[in-house]
This record gives sequence, structure tokens and C-alpha cells, in this order.
Amino acid sequence: MTAAPTTTTEPLDAVPYWTEKMYRPGGGLDHLGLGAVVTDRILPRLSPGINVLTARPRYWSFYAFVLSEFWKRDLPRTRPALKEWYRPLECIYSVACTLCDGPDHRAAPVGSRRISGYVAKKPDAFDPRFDYMKSSMGGYGLYYATVMESLGLSVLADPGIGMTVDAVTPDGQLVADAFRSVISHTEYYREWIDRHEEHVPYDVALEYGQSGCLCRLSEPTAHDRPLLVDAFLHRGSAVDAEGRRNTFRFMCELAAQTADAPVNAGSFRRLIYFGADQGAGGEQGPTFTPTEPTCRTARRWRLYQAREYFNMSIMEMWRRLQRWGLARDGHLFPVPMSEVVDSINTVDFAAFSASLDVPLPAEGLTAESSFQELLDWAIKAGAITGGLDDRWDLDAALTEDAIVQWLQHGSAANNSGPDMLAGALTLITLVAARLWLPELALVEPGDWFPVNEGGKERLGMQAFLTKLRDRADAGDTIGDVAQWLTGDYVISQHERVASAKLTTTGDTFRFRREAGRLRFFDQDAPVGMNDSRFNALASFLSELGWSGHLYEPDHGLTPEGETIRSQGDLPPTGVFEHPEQDQP
Repeated sequence: MTAAPTTTTEPLDAVPYWTEKMYRPGGGLDHLGLGAVVTDRILPRLSPGINVLTARPRYWSFYAFVLSEFWKRDLPRTRPALKEWYRPLECIYSVACTLCDGPDHRAAPVGSRRISGYVAKKPDAFDPRFDYMKSSMGGYGLYYATVMESLGLSVLADPGIGMTVDAVTPDGQLVADAFRSVISHTEYYREWIDRHEEHVPYDVALEYGQSGCLCRLSEPTAHDRPLLVDAFLHRGSAVDAEGRRNTFRFMCELAAQTADAPVNAGSFRRLIYFGADQGAGGEQGPTFTPTEPTCRTARRWRLYQAREYFNMSIMEMWRRLQRWGLARDGHLFPVPMSEVVDSINTVDFAAFSASLDVPLPAEGLTAESSFQELLDWAIKAGAITGGLDDRWDLDAALTEDAIVQWLQHGSAANNSGPDMLAGALTLITLVAARLWLPELALVEPGDWFPVNEGGKERLGMQAFLTKLRDRADAGDTIGDVAQWLTGDYVISQHERVASAKLTTTGDTFRFRREAGRLRFFDQDAPVGMNDSRFNALASFLSELGWSGHLYEPDHGLTPEGETIRSQGDLPPTGVFEHPEQDQP
């Protein structure tokens, strides 16, 4: 194989370095651009419109109501006027939701970091103009505006067609009217909604929250709930609506099969990937077996999780390299690339396997071992069958979950040693082993998008698998593969992503090549998996009245949730003019 970028340039004797930075240092996230592939391309196809920041379904009702009330009044149709109207309403709504004492009250409303402290002081009244968050248009502008438009409940401002501010559609007006009917009896709505210069009495805000809080959507008096259910199941493009229905059905199936045990975000990852979870004491936890109607959706979620493990392994290589460089004062004196190669060639599988108590092959594994030997060991220790829809063994000697736990919380969590590199290489090899057979992409090509997404610029898994198979066939060593990944997937990719961020985020370089050396920068290097949207999906199931809260035991399905599970849909309410758009 051709030489990796880590070995192509000889170091020079002297390297000039500019001491004055052109761009401000930036913390930055997603230093290899891998997270964006998941959050922007994969998860939106699995749960369209429902993401980590749009986790509370009743906000669709509330924001439709706010826009509706704005357009009912003789106010300037300008963005500043909408802001002046909007912020006091969201502020008091956040206060009211914080005051709510409902039995199912859990998550905090928008702006809760500031609102909770404000409410904790127990003032006699609340200022509608309290600065609850920085964003001028609050949670609506930051999170919900675009997803509401995608469901056909609102239209965003477009001066080109004379729409100077956002407005509700006729269907959005129906949702707004339903929410209004829920809170129309409250003193806040009858007496205080227009009085932005006056403080709202404590009892008034409390009564408002007891009727209209986010957590009370599943109550019988929530007239907006049936409309929201209809919207989430049927509104928006046909492709998006089908995607939500499929994921809701999948989640209801998972809720039913795990009804007796609490499920959290970590449990969710294990259940969708391995079909099983571990109990708090390490014992066997709940299991999950996709039914025939949920098989394709389960496969897509499993491949999404494979992508997360793939991303994690590369990010851990990135973190290991940055830590290694700083430990050698690479932020003061650039490190020759030859030393980077040497650090790769000291990869220590013996220490790694001992940490996880997984025996190596009799001949051991080193940088000089063939990659095929590492692949064979991963297949055997991981009990990998090669089937895309098989039950993957969580109790195997070696699993992706165990390696991630070790990398994040075990002895590797705070080091930069060669055992950490061995763990990251084993993790990516396990993922590759599960998807090794090229024909797996043909099982159902429409489900393979989590593997395809990313392409060359964002390190797509499909391109990685193709190149890795070629390298294995060519007899590459573990060291060859590690150098290739470090050069192309870590160093070059980080330079590409950090360069693109300079004019927006600032200088997010953690290392960069300088004339055959690698200069490091003393900045933090956090690593973790993307939010799986589990919390948002669990909130939807609970607040739409389809199940108990998945984080708690006894979260079985309601009759309506059982219908979603068995049939994958609920009848439309008939109130919307077009229950589902024709165009994708």
C-alpha cells in the first residue's frame, strides 16, 4: 500500500512559528466533522423534526398559540414587534411550567437555567421582561421554528413574497385554538397576557402552569393533544411522516418489551445494537427483539449506532494523539512526524487486553502483526456471526460497549498510552467485522444510509470499509492500518475541519503539521457520542400518552400506544385539510 501521510515528509531542522494568532482561539466541537454526519444527515431521517432540542411536543402548540395571538392584534408586522410580543409570553410560560406541580412533571422548560433560579426566590410576582435567555426569539427561534414549518403548522418570514414575520398556517391555527381552549379559563390569559410592563402574580403563573404545562399534554383536558398526534403521524412530507411513524412504532415496541425495567440513553444504545442490556449489578437486563413490522427500522437504528462506535474510535485516536503530543511539550516544540509514527508502532494490545481481561491469540498482537490477525481476534472474541439482523452478543468477551466504557471511564480515560490506541483500533475493527461482508449492503439498500453518509469529506463508513478490505487483502500490518487512520482520518481530517472553521468558530486546531513536524495546542479535547435522541423520543411517547416514562420501571403502553405498536398508525382526526402532503 502507499505510504500514509504520517511518513511522507522528513522533519526540518528549524521551524518558524507565528506568535501572533490571526484568529481567536475557539473551543469548538466536532473536531473531525463526524458528529455533523450523524446529527445533520442520519438522525433526521430516523426521527424527522424530533431532535435533542425539540423534545417537548406541547411546544408546537404553545408557539402556534403565540404566533396566532400576535396576528390577532394590531401590531406592526415586523420582527422587532414580534420579538417584543414573543419574549414576555415565553418567559411567563417557562415560569408557569417551572411552578407546575403535576405528578408527571419532569423536564425543564426553555430558559430553565435562569428561570429556575428566578422561581426559587419565590417572588410575589414575575417580570415578563426578565432576561431568561440570550436568543432574541427564545426557544422558538433556536429550535422549533423550522420543524414547525416542516409539519405545515407555520410559515417562516420571507420578504420575497411579502411575508415579513412568521405566521401560523390554517392547520397551525387549529392547533393554536386547541391550546387556547386549554388555558382560556386562566386568569393569566383573561387578564395578563397583554400586560408586559406589569409583574404577573405568583398565583396567576401557578394556575397557568397547572393547566398548560408541557407535562400536562397527556391529560384528558389537553384538547391540543389529538391534533399534535395527528400532525406528528401524518403532517409534513410523506417521507418524513413515514419516518416518524416507523420510529414511533419501533419505540412503542421497545417500550413494551422492556416495560418492567427502566431504560436510559445507554440502555437504548445497547438494546438497539445488541438486543440486550445489563442490569445495574451486571446481571442480565431487558432484551429487545424487533418484530417483523419493526425490523427495517431497527436495522437502521442499529446501523446508526454502528456509525457512533465508528466515530468514537476515530475520535479516541484523535484524543490520544493530542494528549500524547502535549505530554511531549508539543505545544512548545513541534514533534517530528517520525516520532508520531514511533508512538503508533508501540501500540500495546497486551495491556489493553489485560485491562478488559480478554486473552490475546497465543502469538500476541503487535504493530508488526497482520491486520487480518486483529480482525480474526475481534471476530472470535466478539462472537461475530456476520449477519446484519442477528442478535449480537452483549455477553461476548469483547464488545464495542465494553471498549467505550473502558476508554471513557476505565484506566484509559485519562492517559495517552499505547493501550489506549489499541483500544481505539480494536473498537473500529469490531465495527468493521460486523459489516465486513460486502453483500450486507444489498440486504436492503434503503437501510444502508448510516453507512453511506459522509462520503470522502466526512469519512463515510462505506469508503472506510472498502479501503480496509483492500488493505487486509494486501497483507497490511496493524501498524500500517494505524498509520493510515492517523494520517488520513485523524491528522488530515482535523486540519481540514479546523481550517473550515477559522472564519466562524475561530482557531480550533489541536494540532497541525508544520514542515514535517506536528505542532500541538494546549486546549481541551473532549470526546463522546452524539445524543441518540432517546430522551426526546421517550418524552414524546410519555407526553403524547402512549406509554409511561421509559426512564422508570412499569412504563408499559397505553391502549393508544398499543395501537401504534400493532398497527403503526392512528386514524387521522380529520380536522386538517390535507392530513399528509403528497410530495416527499
